[in-house]
Amino acid sequence: MKALKVLGVIAVFVLLARYFPVLYYAMEFNDFVKQEVQRSRIAPQLEKVLLDQAQIYFLPVKAEDIRINEDGDVIRVNVDYKVPVNLFAFTHVLSFHAAGARLAPHDR
Repeated sequence: MKALKVLGVIAVFVLLARYFPVLYYAMEFNDFVKQEVQRSRIAPQLEKVLLDQAQIYFLPVKAEDIRINEDGDVIRVNVDYKVPVNLFAFTHVLSFHAAGARLAPHDR
């Protein structure tokens, strides 16, 4: 029975070690998206900055995962991406959504 408990504790630590970095980096990337959309950038620059930051966070974000919409006075950024987590016996895929919005600057 003691061996089963030890095996259970080891399994929990392995799961934490596999999931925690993915969840942490996804949370950091979500915050980055919210902050970066507040800066005045044109869509291609914003997309490149987001792709570069995702690479730094080891997130497999592709250009087609990023949607930048300019709807009147509002600029919205949505990033939907999936991250595979290797659990040795199988791979679990986590889905994430990062979003940010700001009012478009007016020319005066």
